[in-house]
Amino acid sequence: MASEKAPRPRASRNCGNCRAVKRRCDQQIPHCGQCIRMREKCPGYRDECELVFRDQTDKTIKRSKEKRSKEKRAKHNGSTTSSRTPSPPTPGLGPSLDEIGVNYFLHNFVINNQTPSRGFFNYIPAVYNAEAEHYTLVTSMAAVGLVALANSNQQPELARHARIKYSEAIANVNTALASPVDSVKDSTLMSVISLGVFEHVSNFQSWVRHVRGAAALVVLRGKSQFTSTAATLMFNQVRADTVITCLHGNQPFPEDLLALQEEASKHADAYSPFWLLGVSATKCVNLLYSVTQNKSKVSWSEKLEEAIILQEEFRRVFEIISLADPYTTIYEPTADPEVFHEGRFDVYQSTWAIRVWNNARCIRMIVSEILYSILMKVLATELPSAVRMTLEAKYQETVQIMTSLGEDMLATVPQMLGYVSLVSGQHVSYNLTSTASVPGGYSLIWTLYMVGKSPVTKRKSRKWVIRRLQDIGRGAGFAMALQLLEGVMKIDQLSEASVQRSGPYFEPTRL
Repeated sequence: MASEKAPRPRASRNCGNCRAVKRRCDQQIPHCGQCIRMREKCPGYRDECELVFRDQTDKTIKRSKEKRSKEKRAKHNGSTTSSRTPSPPTPGLGPSLDEIGVNYFLHNFVINNQTPSRGFFNYIPAVYNAEAEHYTLVTSMAAVGLVALANSNQQPELARHARIKYSEAIANVNTALASPVDSVKDSTLMSVISLGVFEHVSNFQSWVRHVRGAAALVVLRGKSQFTSTAATLMFNQVRADTVITCLHGNQPFPEDLLALQEEASKHADAYSPFWLLGVSATKCVNLLYSVTQNKSKVSWSEKLEEAIILQEEFRRVFEIISLADPYTTIYEPTADPEVFHEGRFDVYQSTWAIRVWNNARCIRMIVSEILYSILMKVLATELPSAVRMTLEAKYQETVQIMTSLGEDMLATVPQMLGYVSLVSGQHVSYNLTSTASVPGGYSLIWTLYMVGKSPVTKRKSRKWVIRRLQDIGRGAGFAMALQLLEGVMKIDQLSEASVQRSGPYFEPTRL
């Protein structure tokens, strides 16, 4: 007879010394009072993400199983009003599909294997600990984890289960949104945000609709939502995604989100690189919209001044990021050219740092392209010689900035895909036989696209970008990468044709 599995003990939040000798810990910050009294060096506490991974996941999955059992019993007793559709049972004694999906999601998108404390959705632990009910969130994480695992291992049957789980997650989200109480919970918004990863497997327009839905939910939650750190971090994510959709659709940044940004600034670290980057990004969106809609209502000289001011603002943001998250550049001339673009790669302390840097580079690239476009218009007019010399110098500076940004973004690809890593914060490890990281590919889609569409990218580099987007789209199953790839290939064809005719091809900035 199969024995019942013993419950897993709750992960201790005591410091390392108190756990070792099994004594009561007062958990004071920054050092435990027991260690201070015993004159011991306090090793500190476990990372919050690790506690969630070891403790909360099992508990929430257990709760979700109990709920499904209740629903099955209710159905057996004749009830037909259940609002949730349970997944097909998984036979055998091994972990269920829910457990596999959730653990894969947490390990790859929250607790990155190289940097346990800083993953992609590093605000999930706070959401877990703040609320007791996580059924909708667990289902969403299971769906995303299963599809990422299926795509990384090329398992069509697992992908089919992921789609079933996704449908269940959407049904749960809709049920939560219909409830005045559940709709404003952090776990509901987190569910919507995490499901956005799944939409990368579908297509770009589906993702855009998903982002608009997340933005509408943020607005619904109102100004009172910023009582928790997690809420501010989730607002950052929705704001960043909304920036992309506005740039793509050539729309101004929504006024209601701008009002919430002002309220969120009262609760956020207003000097953190990520927050400053988000504020500057909204200005970039509105500048692009005003430039593309300018019908000679405002002089191009005035728009040029506005773009130069924003470019200077980004220069200051970059200085702050470089102090907070420095990186090291390494050249390997004999390295595989399909992995290392022109033999160069940069090593960062964490994948989170790469994400912050690349987000900043993408937005600064757009600001530079706006400036580039305006300068071309102004330089095509009659100008005093002194003014022309000044603007030509600014033009060359802008070209150099875009070139450097593109090279820096391509140098993040090896570490983001897991081919190189930083061990113990100082030694570089090469993992060239491993498969490309699915979360890394997810994060690189927009980075590669921005370099591929840049007017200063060389054709050889653009061809390299095209191959990487093909790898991510086909290998990891991200349909969005293949859709954006079509735009890069079109630009590549137009660039080749224009070079043969007269000069470099450039289309006004638009994502």
